[in-house]
Amino acid sequence: MFLENLKDPRAPELLSKDIEKLQGLLDDLKSLRAGRYPSREALSNAPFLDDYRVFIRGIAALSGNVTGHPTIRGNDTPMVSSPLFVVLNDIGAGRTLSRWYRLGEHASR
Repeated sequence: MFLENLKDPRAPELLSKDIEKLQGLLDDLKSLRAGRYPSREALSNAPFLDDYRVFIRGIAALSGNVTGHPTIRGNDTPMVSSPLFVVLNDIGAGRTLSRWYRLGEHASR
């Protein structure tokens, strides 16, 4: 989901669906970190994918020159963000998987 306007009447429903999906992913990642594999039941109910490939596909992200980033050193440093979930143009902010960003001017190109 990508949300551009918090005043969109569908925003609460869209956000609720994403929260549920992300919470499930978070729970699974925490279990893996603790050394627990998925249960046999969970895997037996999972879809089967044959002749599969792993590939990288395009996702929404922010890019631009960042200042004040916790891990990217320097001011006005070019960067590409983690996956983008929300842009709130009315308040000049964007939320990626990792953090909030304050947004300046939109690129002209």
